[in-house]
Amino acid sequence: MFRKIITVPAAFCACLTLNVAPAGAQDAQSGEDAFSFKDRLTQDWGGVRRTLAEHGVDFQLTDQNEFWAIPVGGSQPSNNYIGVTTGQLSLDLGRLTHLPLGTLGISGVDIRGHPFSNQPLYVFNQVSGIEADINLRLYEVWYGQTFDHDRLDLRVGKLDLSHDFMGSDGAQQFMNASFSWPMVPDNNLYDQGPAAPLGTPALRLKYALSHDWTVLAAVADDNPIGASFLNEADPWNQNQDPSGTRFHFGTGALMFLEAQYHTKLWGRDGTYKLGGYGDTGRFPDQADSSVRHKGNWTFYAVADQKLASLSGVQTLAGFVRATWAPPANRNQIANAVDAGFVLNAPFQRTDDVLALGFGYGEASPVLRRAERRAGTLAQHTEYHLELTYQFQATRWLLIQPDLQGMLSPSGGVLDTAGRRVKDEAIFGLHSSVSF
Repeated sequence: MFRKIITVPAAFCACLTLNVAPAGAQDAQSGEDAFSFKDRLTQDWGGVRRTLAEHGVDFQLTDQNEFWAIPVGGSQPSNNYIGVTTGQLSLDLGRLTHLPLGTLGISGVDIRGHPFSNQPLYVFNQVSGIEADINLRLYEVWYGQTFDHDRLDLRVGKLDLSHDFMGSDGAQQFMNASFSWPMVPDNNLYDQGPAAPLGTPALRLKYALSHDWTVLAAVADDNPIGASFLNEADPWNQNQDPSGTRFHFGTGALMFLEAQYHTKLWGRDGTYKLGGYGDTGRFPDQADSSVRHKGNWTFYAVADQKLASLSGVQTLAGFVRATWAPPANRNQIANAVDAGFVLNAPFQRTDDVLALGFGYGEASPVLRRAERRAGTLAQHTEYHLELTYQFQATRWLLIQPDLQGMLSPSGGVLDTAGRRVKDEAIFGLHSSVSF
């Protein structure tokens, strides 16, 4: 699944909104300042992009490339390349038609390179948030509109629900996929859940109860691809719908509910979230895959808190997210935690970020007991560590060196040669260009 890359510094394909100021602010700005494209390499296309934006049309192309080296651990040392190009089009129908309409968005991705987290690393979750099966596919297509003086935000279409649910702002700075889309839904839901590069038919509501409280809810199809839950030949199942044009409705319903509280602690901003999801589909038993269980559910809590203001423009923030999947007989990952610290503006560079994160995912005790009875290596807990630096070379170019450590991959597992997979040291280099 794709990590929501913070380029300048927006989320990867998160909202597909125009790069313009709010309507009220535009009246107070000059025409030159209202539509700025300095954060894109090709800027305003000699005025063409500015003219389109004034009429509600915005197109953006983002290209991400990563090189990875694994000199130690896994089943064998390796070097890998992965990349993705994302195209996104946004149409502000209100601007286009001068009618009280909302926004239409569509995006697609071209995925390339060679996925390496399944083999040779054998980890629970991908080392990189842009790691996926090689395909040129439709990602999202949706219509969104606000009501009640913008307090109610509705979106319907083929959606990536990780944009709205279970997210931590601090965790988005990292490259390991566990920080952006948690290990629990990634391993326990159909097709790794409704997270990039997969969208699923869904309706999402967001309502601002007050300045401090926001409630989000969504109902979606629980199977973005529409394939069976288990597929040893294609574990991610993405090749079962390589174009991303299948709109599946036949497996079950996936429902999210999340409450967000925005406050100040010790005079510093913080956001706290509590939520959960339920799935009406059928899931294989962790001890006997021929047995199916009806329904599944998970609870989670997220905290993002600014901790200190340091010298100059530097700030230190922290985050923690815990997820818990109670039905151990139908979930591979029983619980997981991610946490970390984020230093904004290191070396007084306003747009740079230095971050240290860590976390773990624990395998189901039902799965562990079944493996012991079978006389095989029992999976327990996988730990991941990450140190990363986002260097904003220009407003449109981000370069990010990265160091990760994976301890007890997949909680202890054997490779295809029957040898235990060793702890791993992983070096990565990411680049992101916004055109």
